[in-house]
Amino acid sequence: MNVSLSKVLAADTAGHEIHKIHEYASLALAGATPIAALAAKDEPLEKIANIVLGVAIPIHSHVALNACVSDYIPSAARGAVRGGVLGVTAVTFLGLLKLNVFGAGITQSVKGLWNKPQKA
Repeated sequence: MNVSLSKVLAADTAGHEIHKIHEYASLALAGATPIAALAAKDEPLEKIANIVLGVAIPIHSHVALNACVSDYIPSAARGAVRGGVLGVTAVTFLGLLKLNVFGAGITQSVKGLWNKPQKA
């Protein structure tokens, strides 16, 4: 598989390789989401789901955001905007990695949205 920086920057129009990666990320999200929802806290299956989600979410979002760039951004500004999308993708990946490694993880963070706040 030959994936260059130009293909990553224009991920929506880069051809078969990037679309295959996007397809695999979609399948990973479809598989990891129910596993994450059903896994018990600190179970190994939850940790695996967190890692899969932490990789698949930025990849899937990157390709989808590049499609939005192609559809809505004028041609003259696309290069700069695509660079910004790549930066957002990198920050998202690093943030989710930090949450998974040093924090509660994606799964517990999302499940925490439905927990009652603890009284001080």
